[in-house]
Amino acid sequence: MRLRGTFRGRAATLAFLLLLPCMRPASAQGLIKKTYLPIELAYEALTTAVATCAAQGQHVSGVVLDPDGLQQAFLRGDGAGIHTVETADYKANTTLSFRTDGVDLVERSKTRPPPGPIGKLPRLLLAQGGVLIKAGDEIVGAIGISGGAGNNIDTACARAGVDKIKDRLK
Repeated sequence: MRLRGTFRGRAATLAFLLLLPCMRPASAQGLIKKTYLPIELAYEALTTAVATCAAQGQHVSGVVLDPDGLQQAFLRGDGAGIHTVETADYKANTTLSFRTDGVDLVERSKTRPPPGPIGKLPRLLLAQGGVLIKAGDEIVGAIGISGGAGNNIDTACARAGVDKIKDRLK
């Protein structure tokens, strides 16, 4: 039995030594890097969007999502309906999911059926008001605005928020 134990120990040592060259630390080349919007810029875009709508007499709420679809900031404007924060979240999430502004998805759905997951998966809503936030070609978030009364007002306010910070998205 003693021989068998020694053989096992030597076999394990030999296996370890043979595998040692294969065990390297993970290189940075194998990692995925994402850029996230600083909270100060998310808040500035959001407050600008809500204030832009308020200046037009619109009572809206807004949400900024990070690239993973998590809420980074939200703001319920004065007089905004109780459903507007959740709806703004859905608009921003739809925009992130399809990598397209909500107003463009709405236009596209006028000539062909809307994307299949809309209406079947949670937090997806085919509506204007969601706008991508990009640093160059990279999506760093999305803003959703809800509560404006027609004519793509939500989209215009969301774009005003993104325009306010776009020069600092580098």
